[in-house]
Order: sequence, then structure tokens, then C-alpha cells
Amino acid sequence: MSSAETPVLLNDSGSFTIGPTAFDPSSVRCHLAILREEDGSFSSIVLNLPGAGSCGDSEEEAVANAREAVVGLIETYKEDGDPIPWKDTTQYSVPEGAVQKWILVNA
Repeated sequence: MSSAETPVLLNDSGSFTIGPTAFDPSSVRCHLAILREEDGSFSSIVLNLPGAGSCGDSEEEAVANAREAVVGLIETYKEDGDPIPWKDTTQYSVPEGAVQKWILVNA
């Protein structure tokens, strides 16, 4: 796993889980809401970036897929010359029952 792919997560206890990574100045901080679906799969919504989210068979897969979605969406905004519509925490709410995670994405 390259340093660009190494996850840096803020876990529920408020501490960071850090892999062997170096700081990347293009990193963005994303606030995820992760929900378990009725079929046992997981959905992840990037609360502070409208239109970004994904799903997976496990929580880890849903987070990894959301990370890829953020990268793709940011690339599209940059290619189109559009500003990235980041939201701050006062502009969204967390769905009831969701697990929250903050992740860094190298975009």
C-alpha cells in the first residue's frame, strides 16, 4: 500500500489510526456517516461533500469506496474548473443511527 492509499481515520474514541504515511498537502478531511442496510451491506455518505458516497459489503469496503468517490468527484470539479462545494458542520445533519468517521483523502 502506498502512502497515498494508507488510511488515516479518526475513530470513535477520538484518537487517530495512522498507517505508514507521510503528510500529503492535497489531503482533504471528509466526514462520513456509515449506515448498515437491511440486507447487511453498508452505505457511506460523505456529509461535507454533496454527491459523494458509496456502499460495500463491509464497513471498511464502504469507507474505501467512499474515498474513491471523493477522489473522482474532486477530479471532476477541478477538470470542469468548478469550485468544490464543501459544507461545514452547520450545513448538514448526521442520519439517525449512523456511525461517524472522519477520514483524510489524498485528492
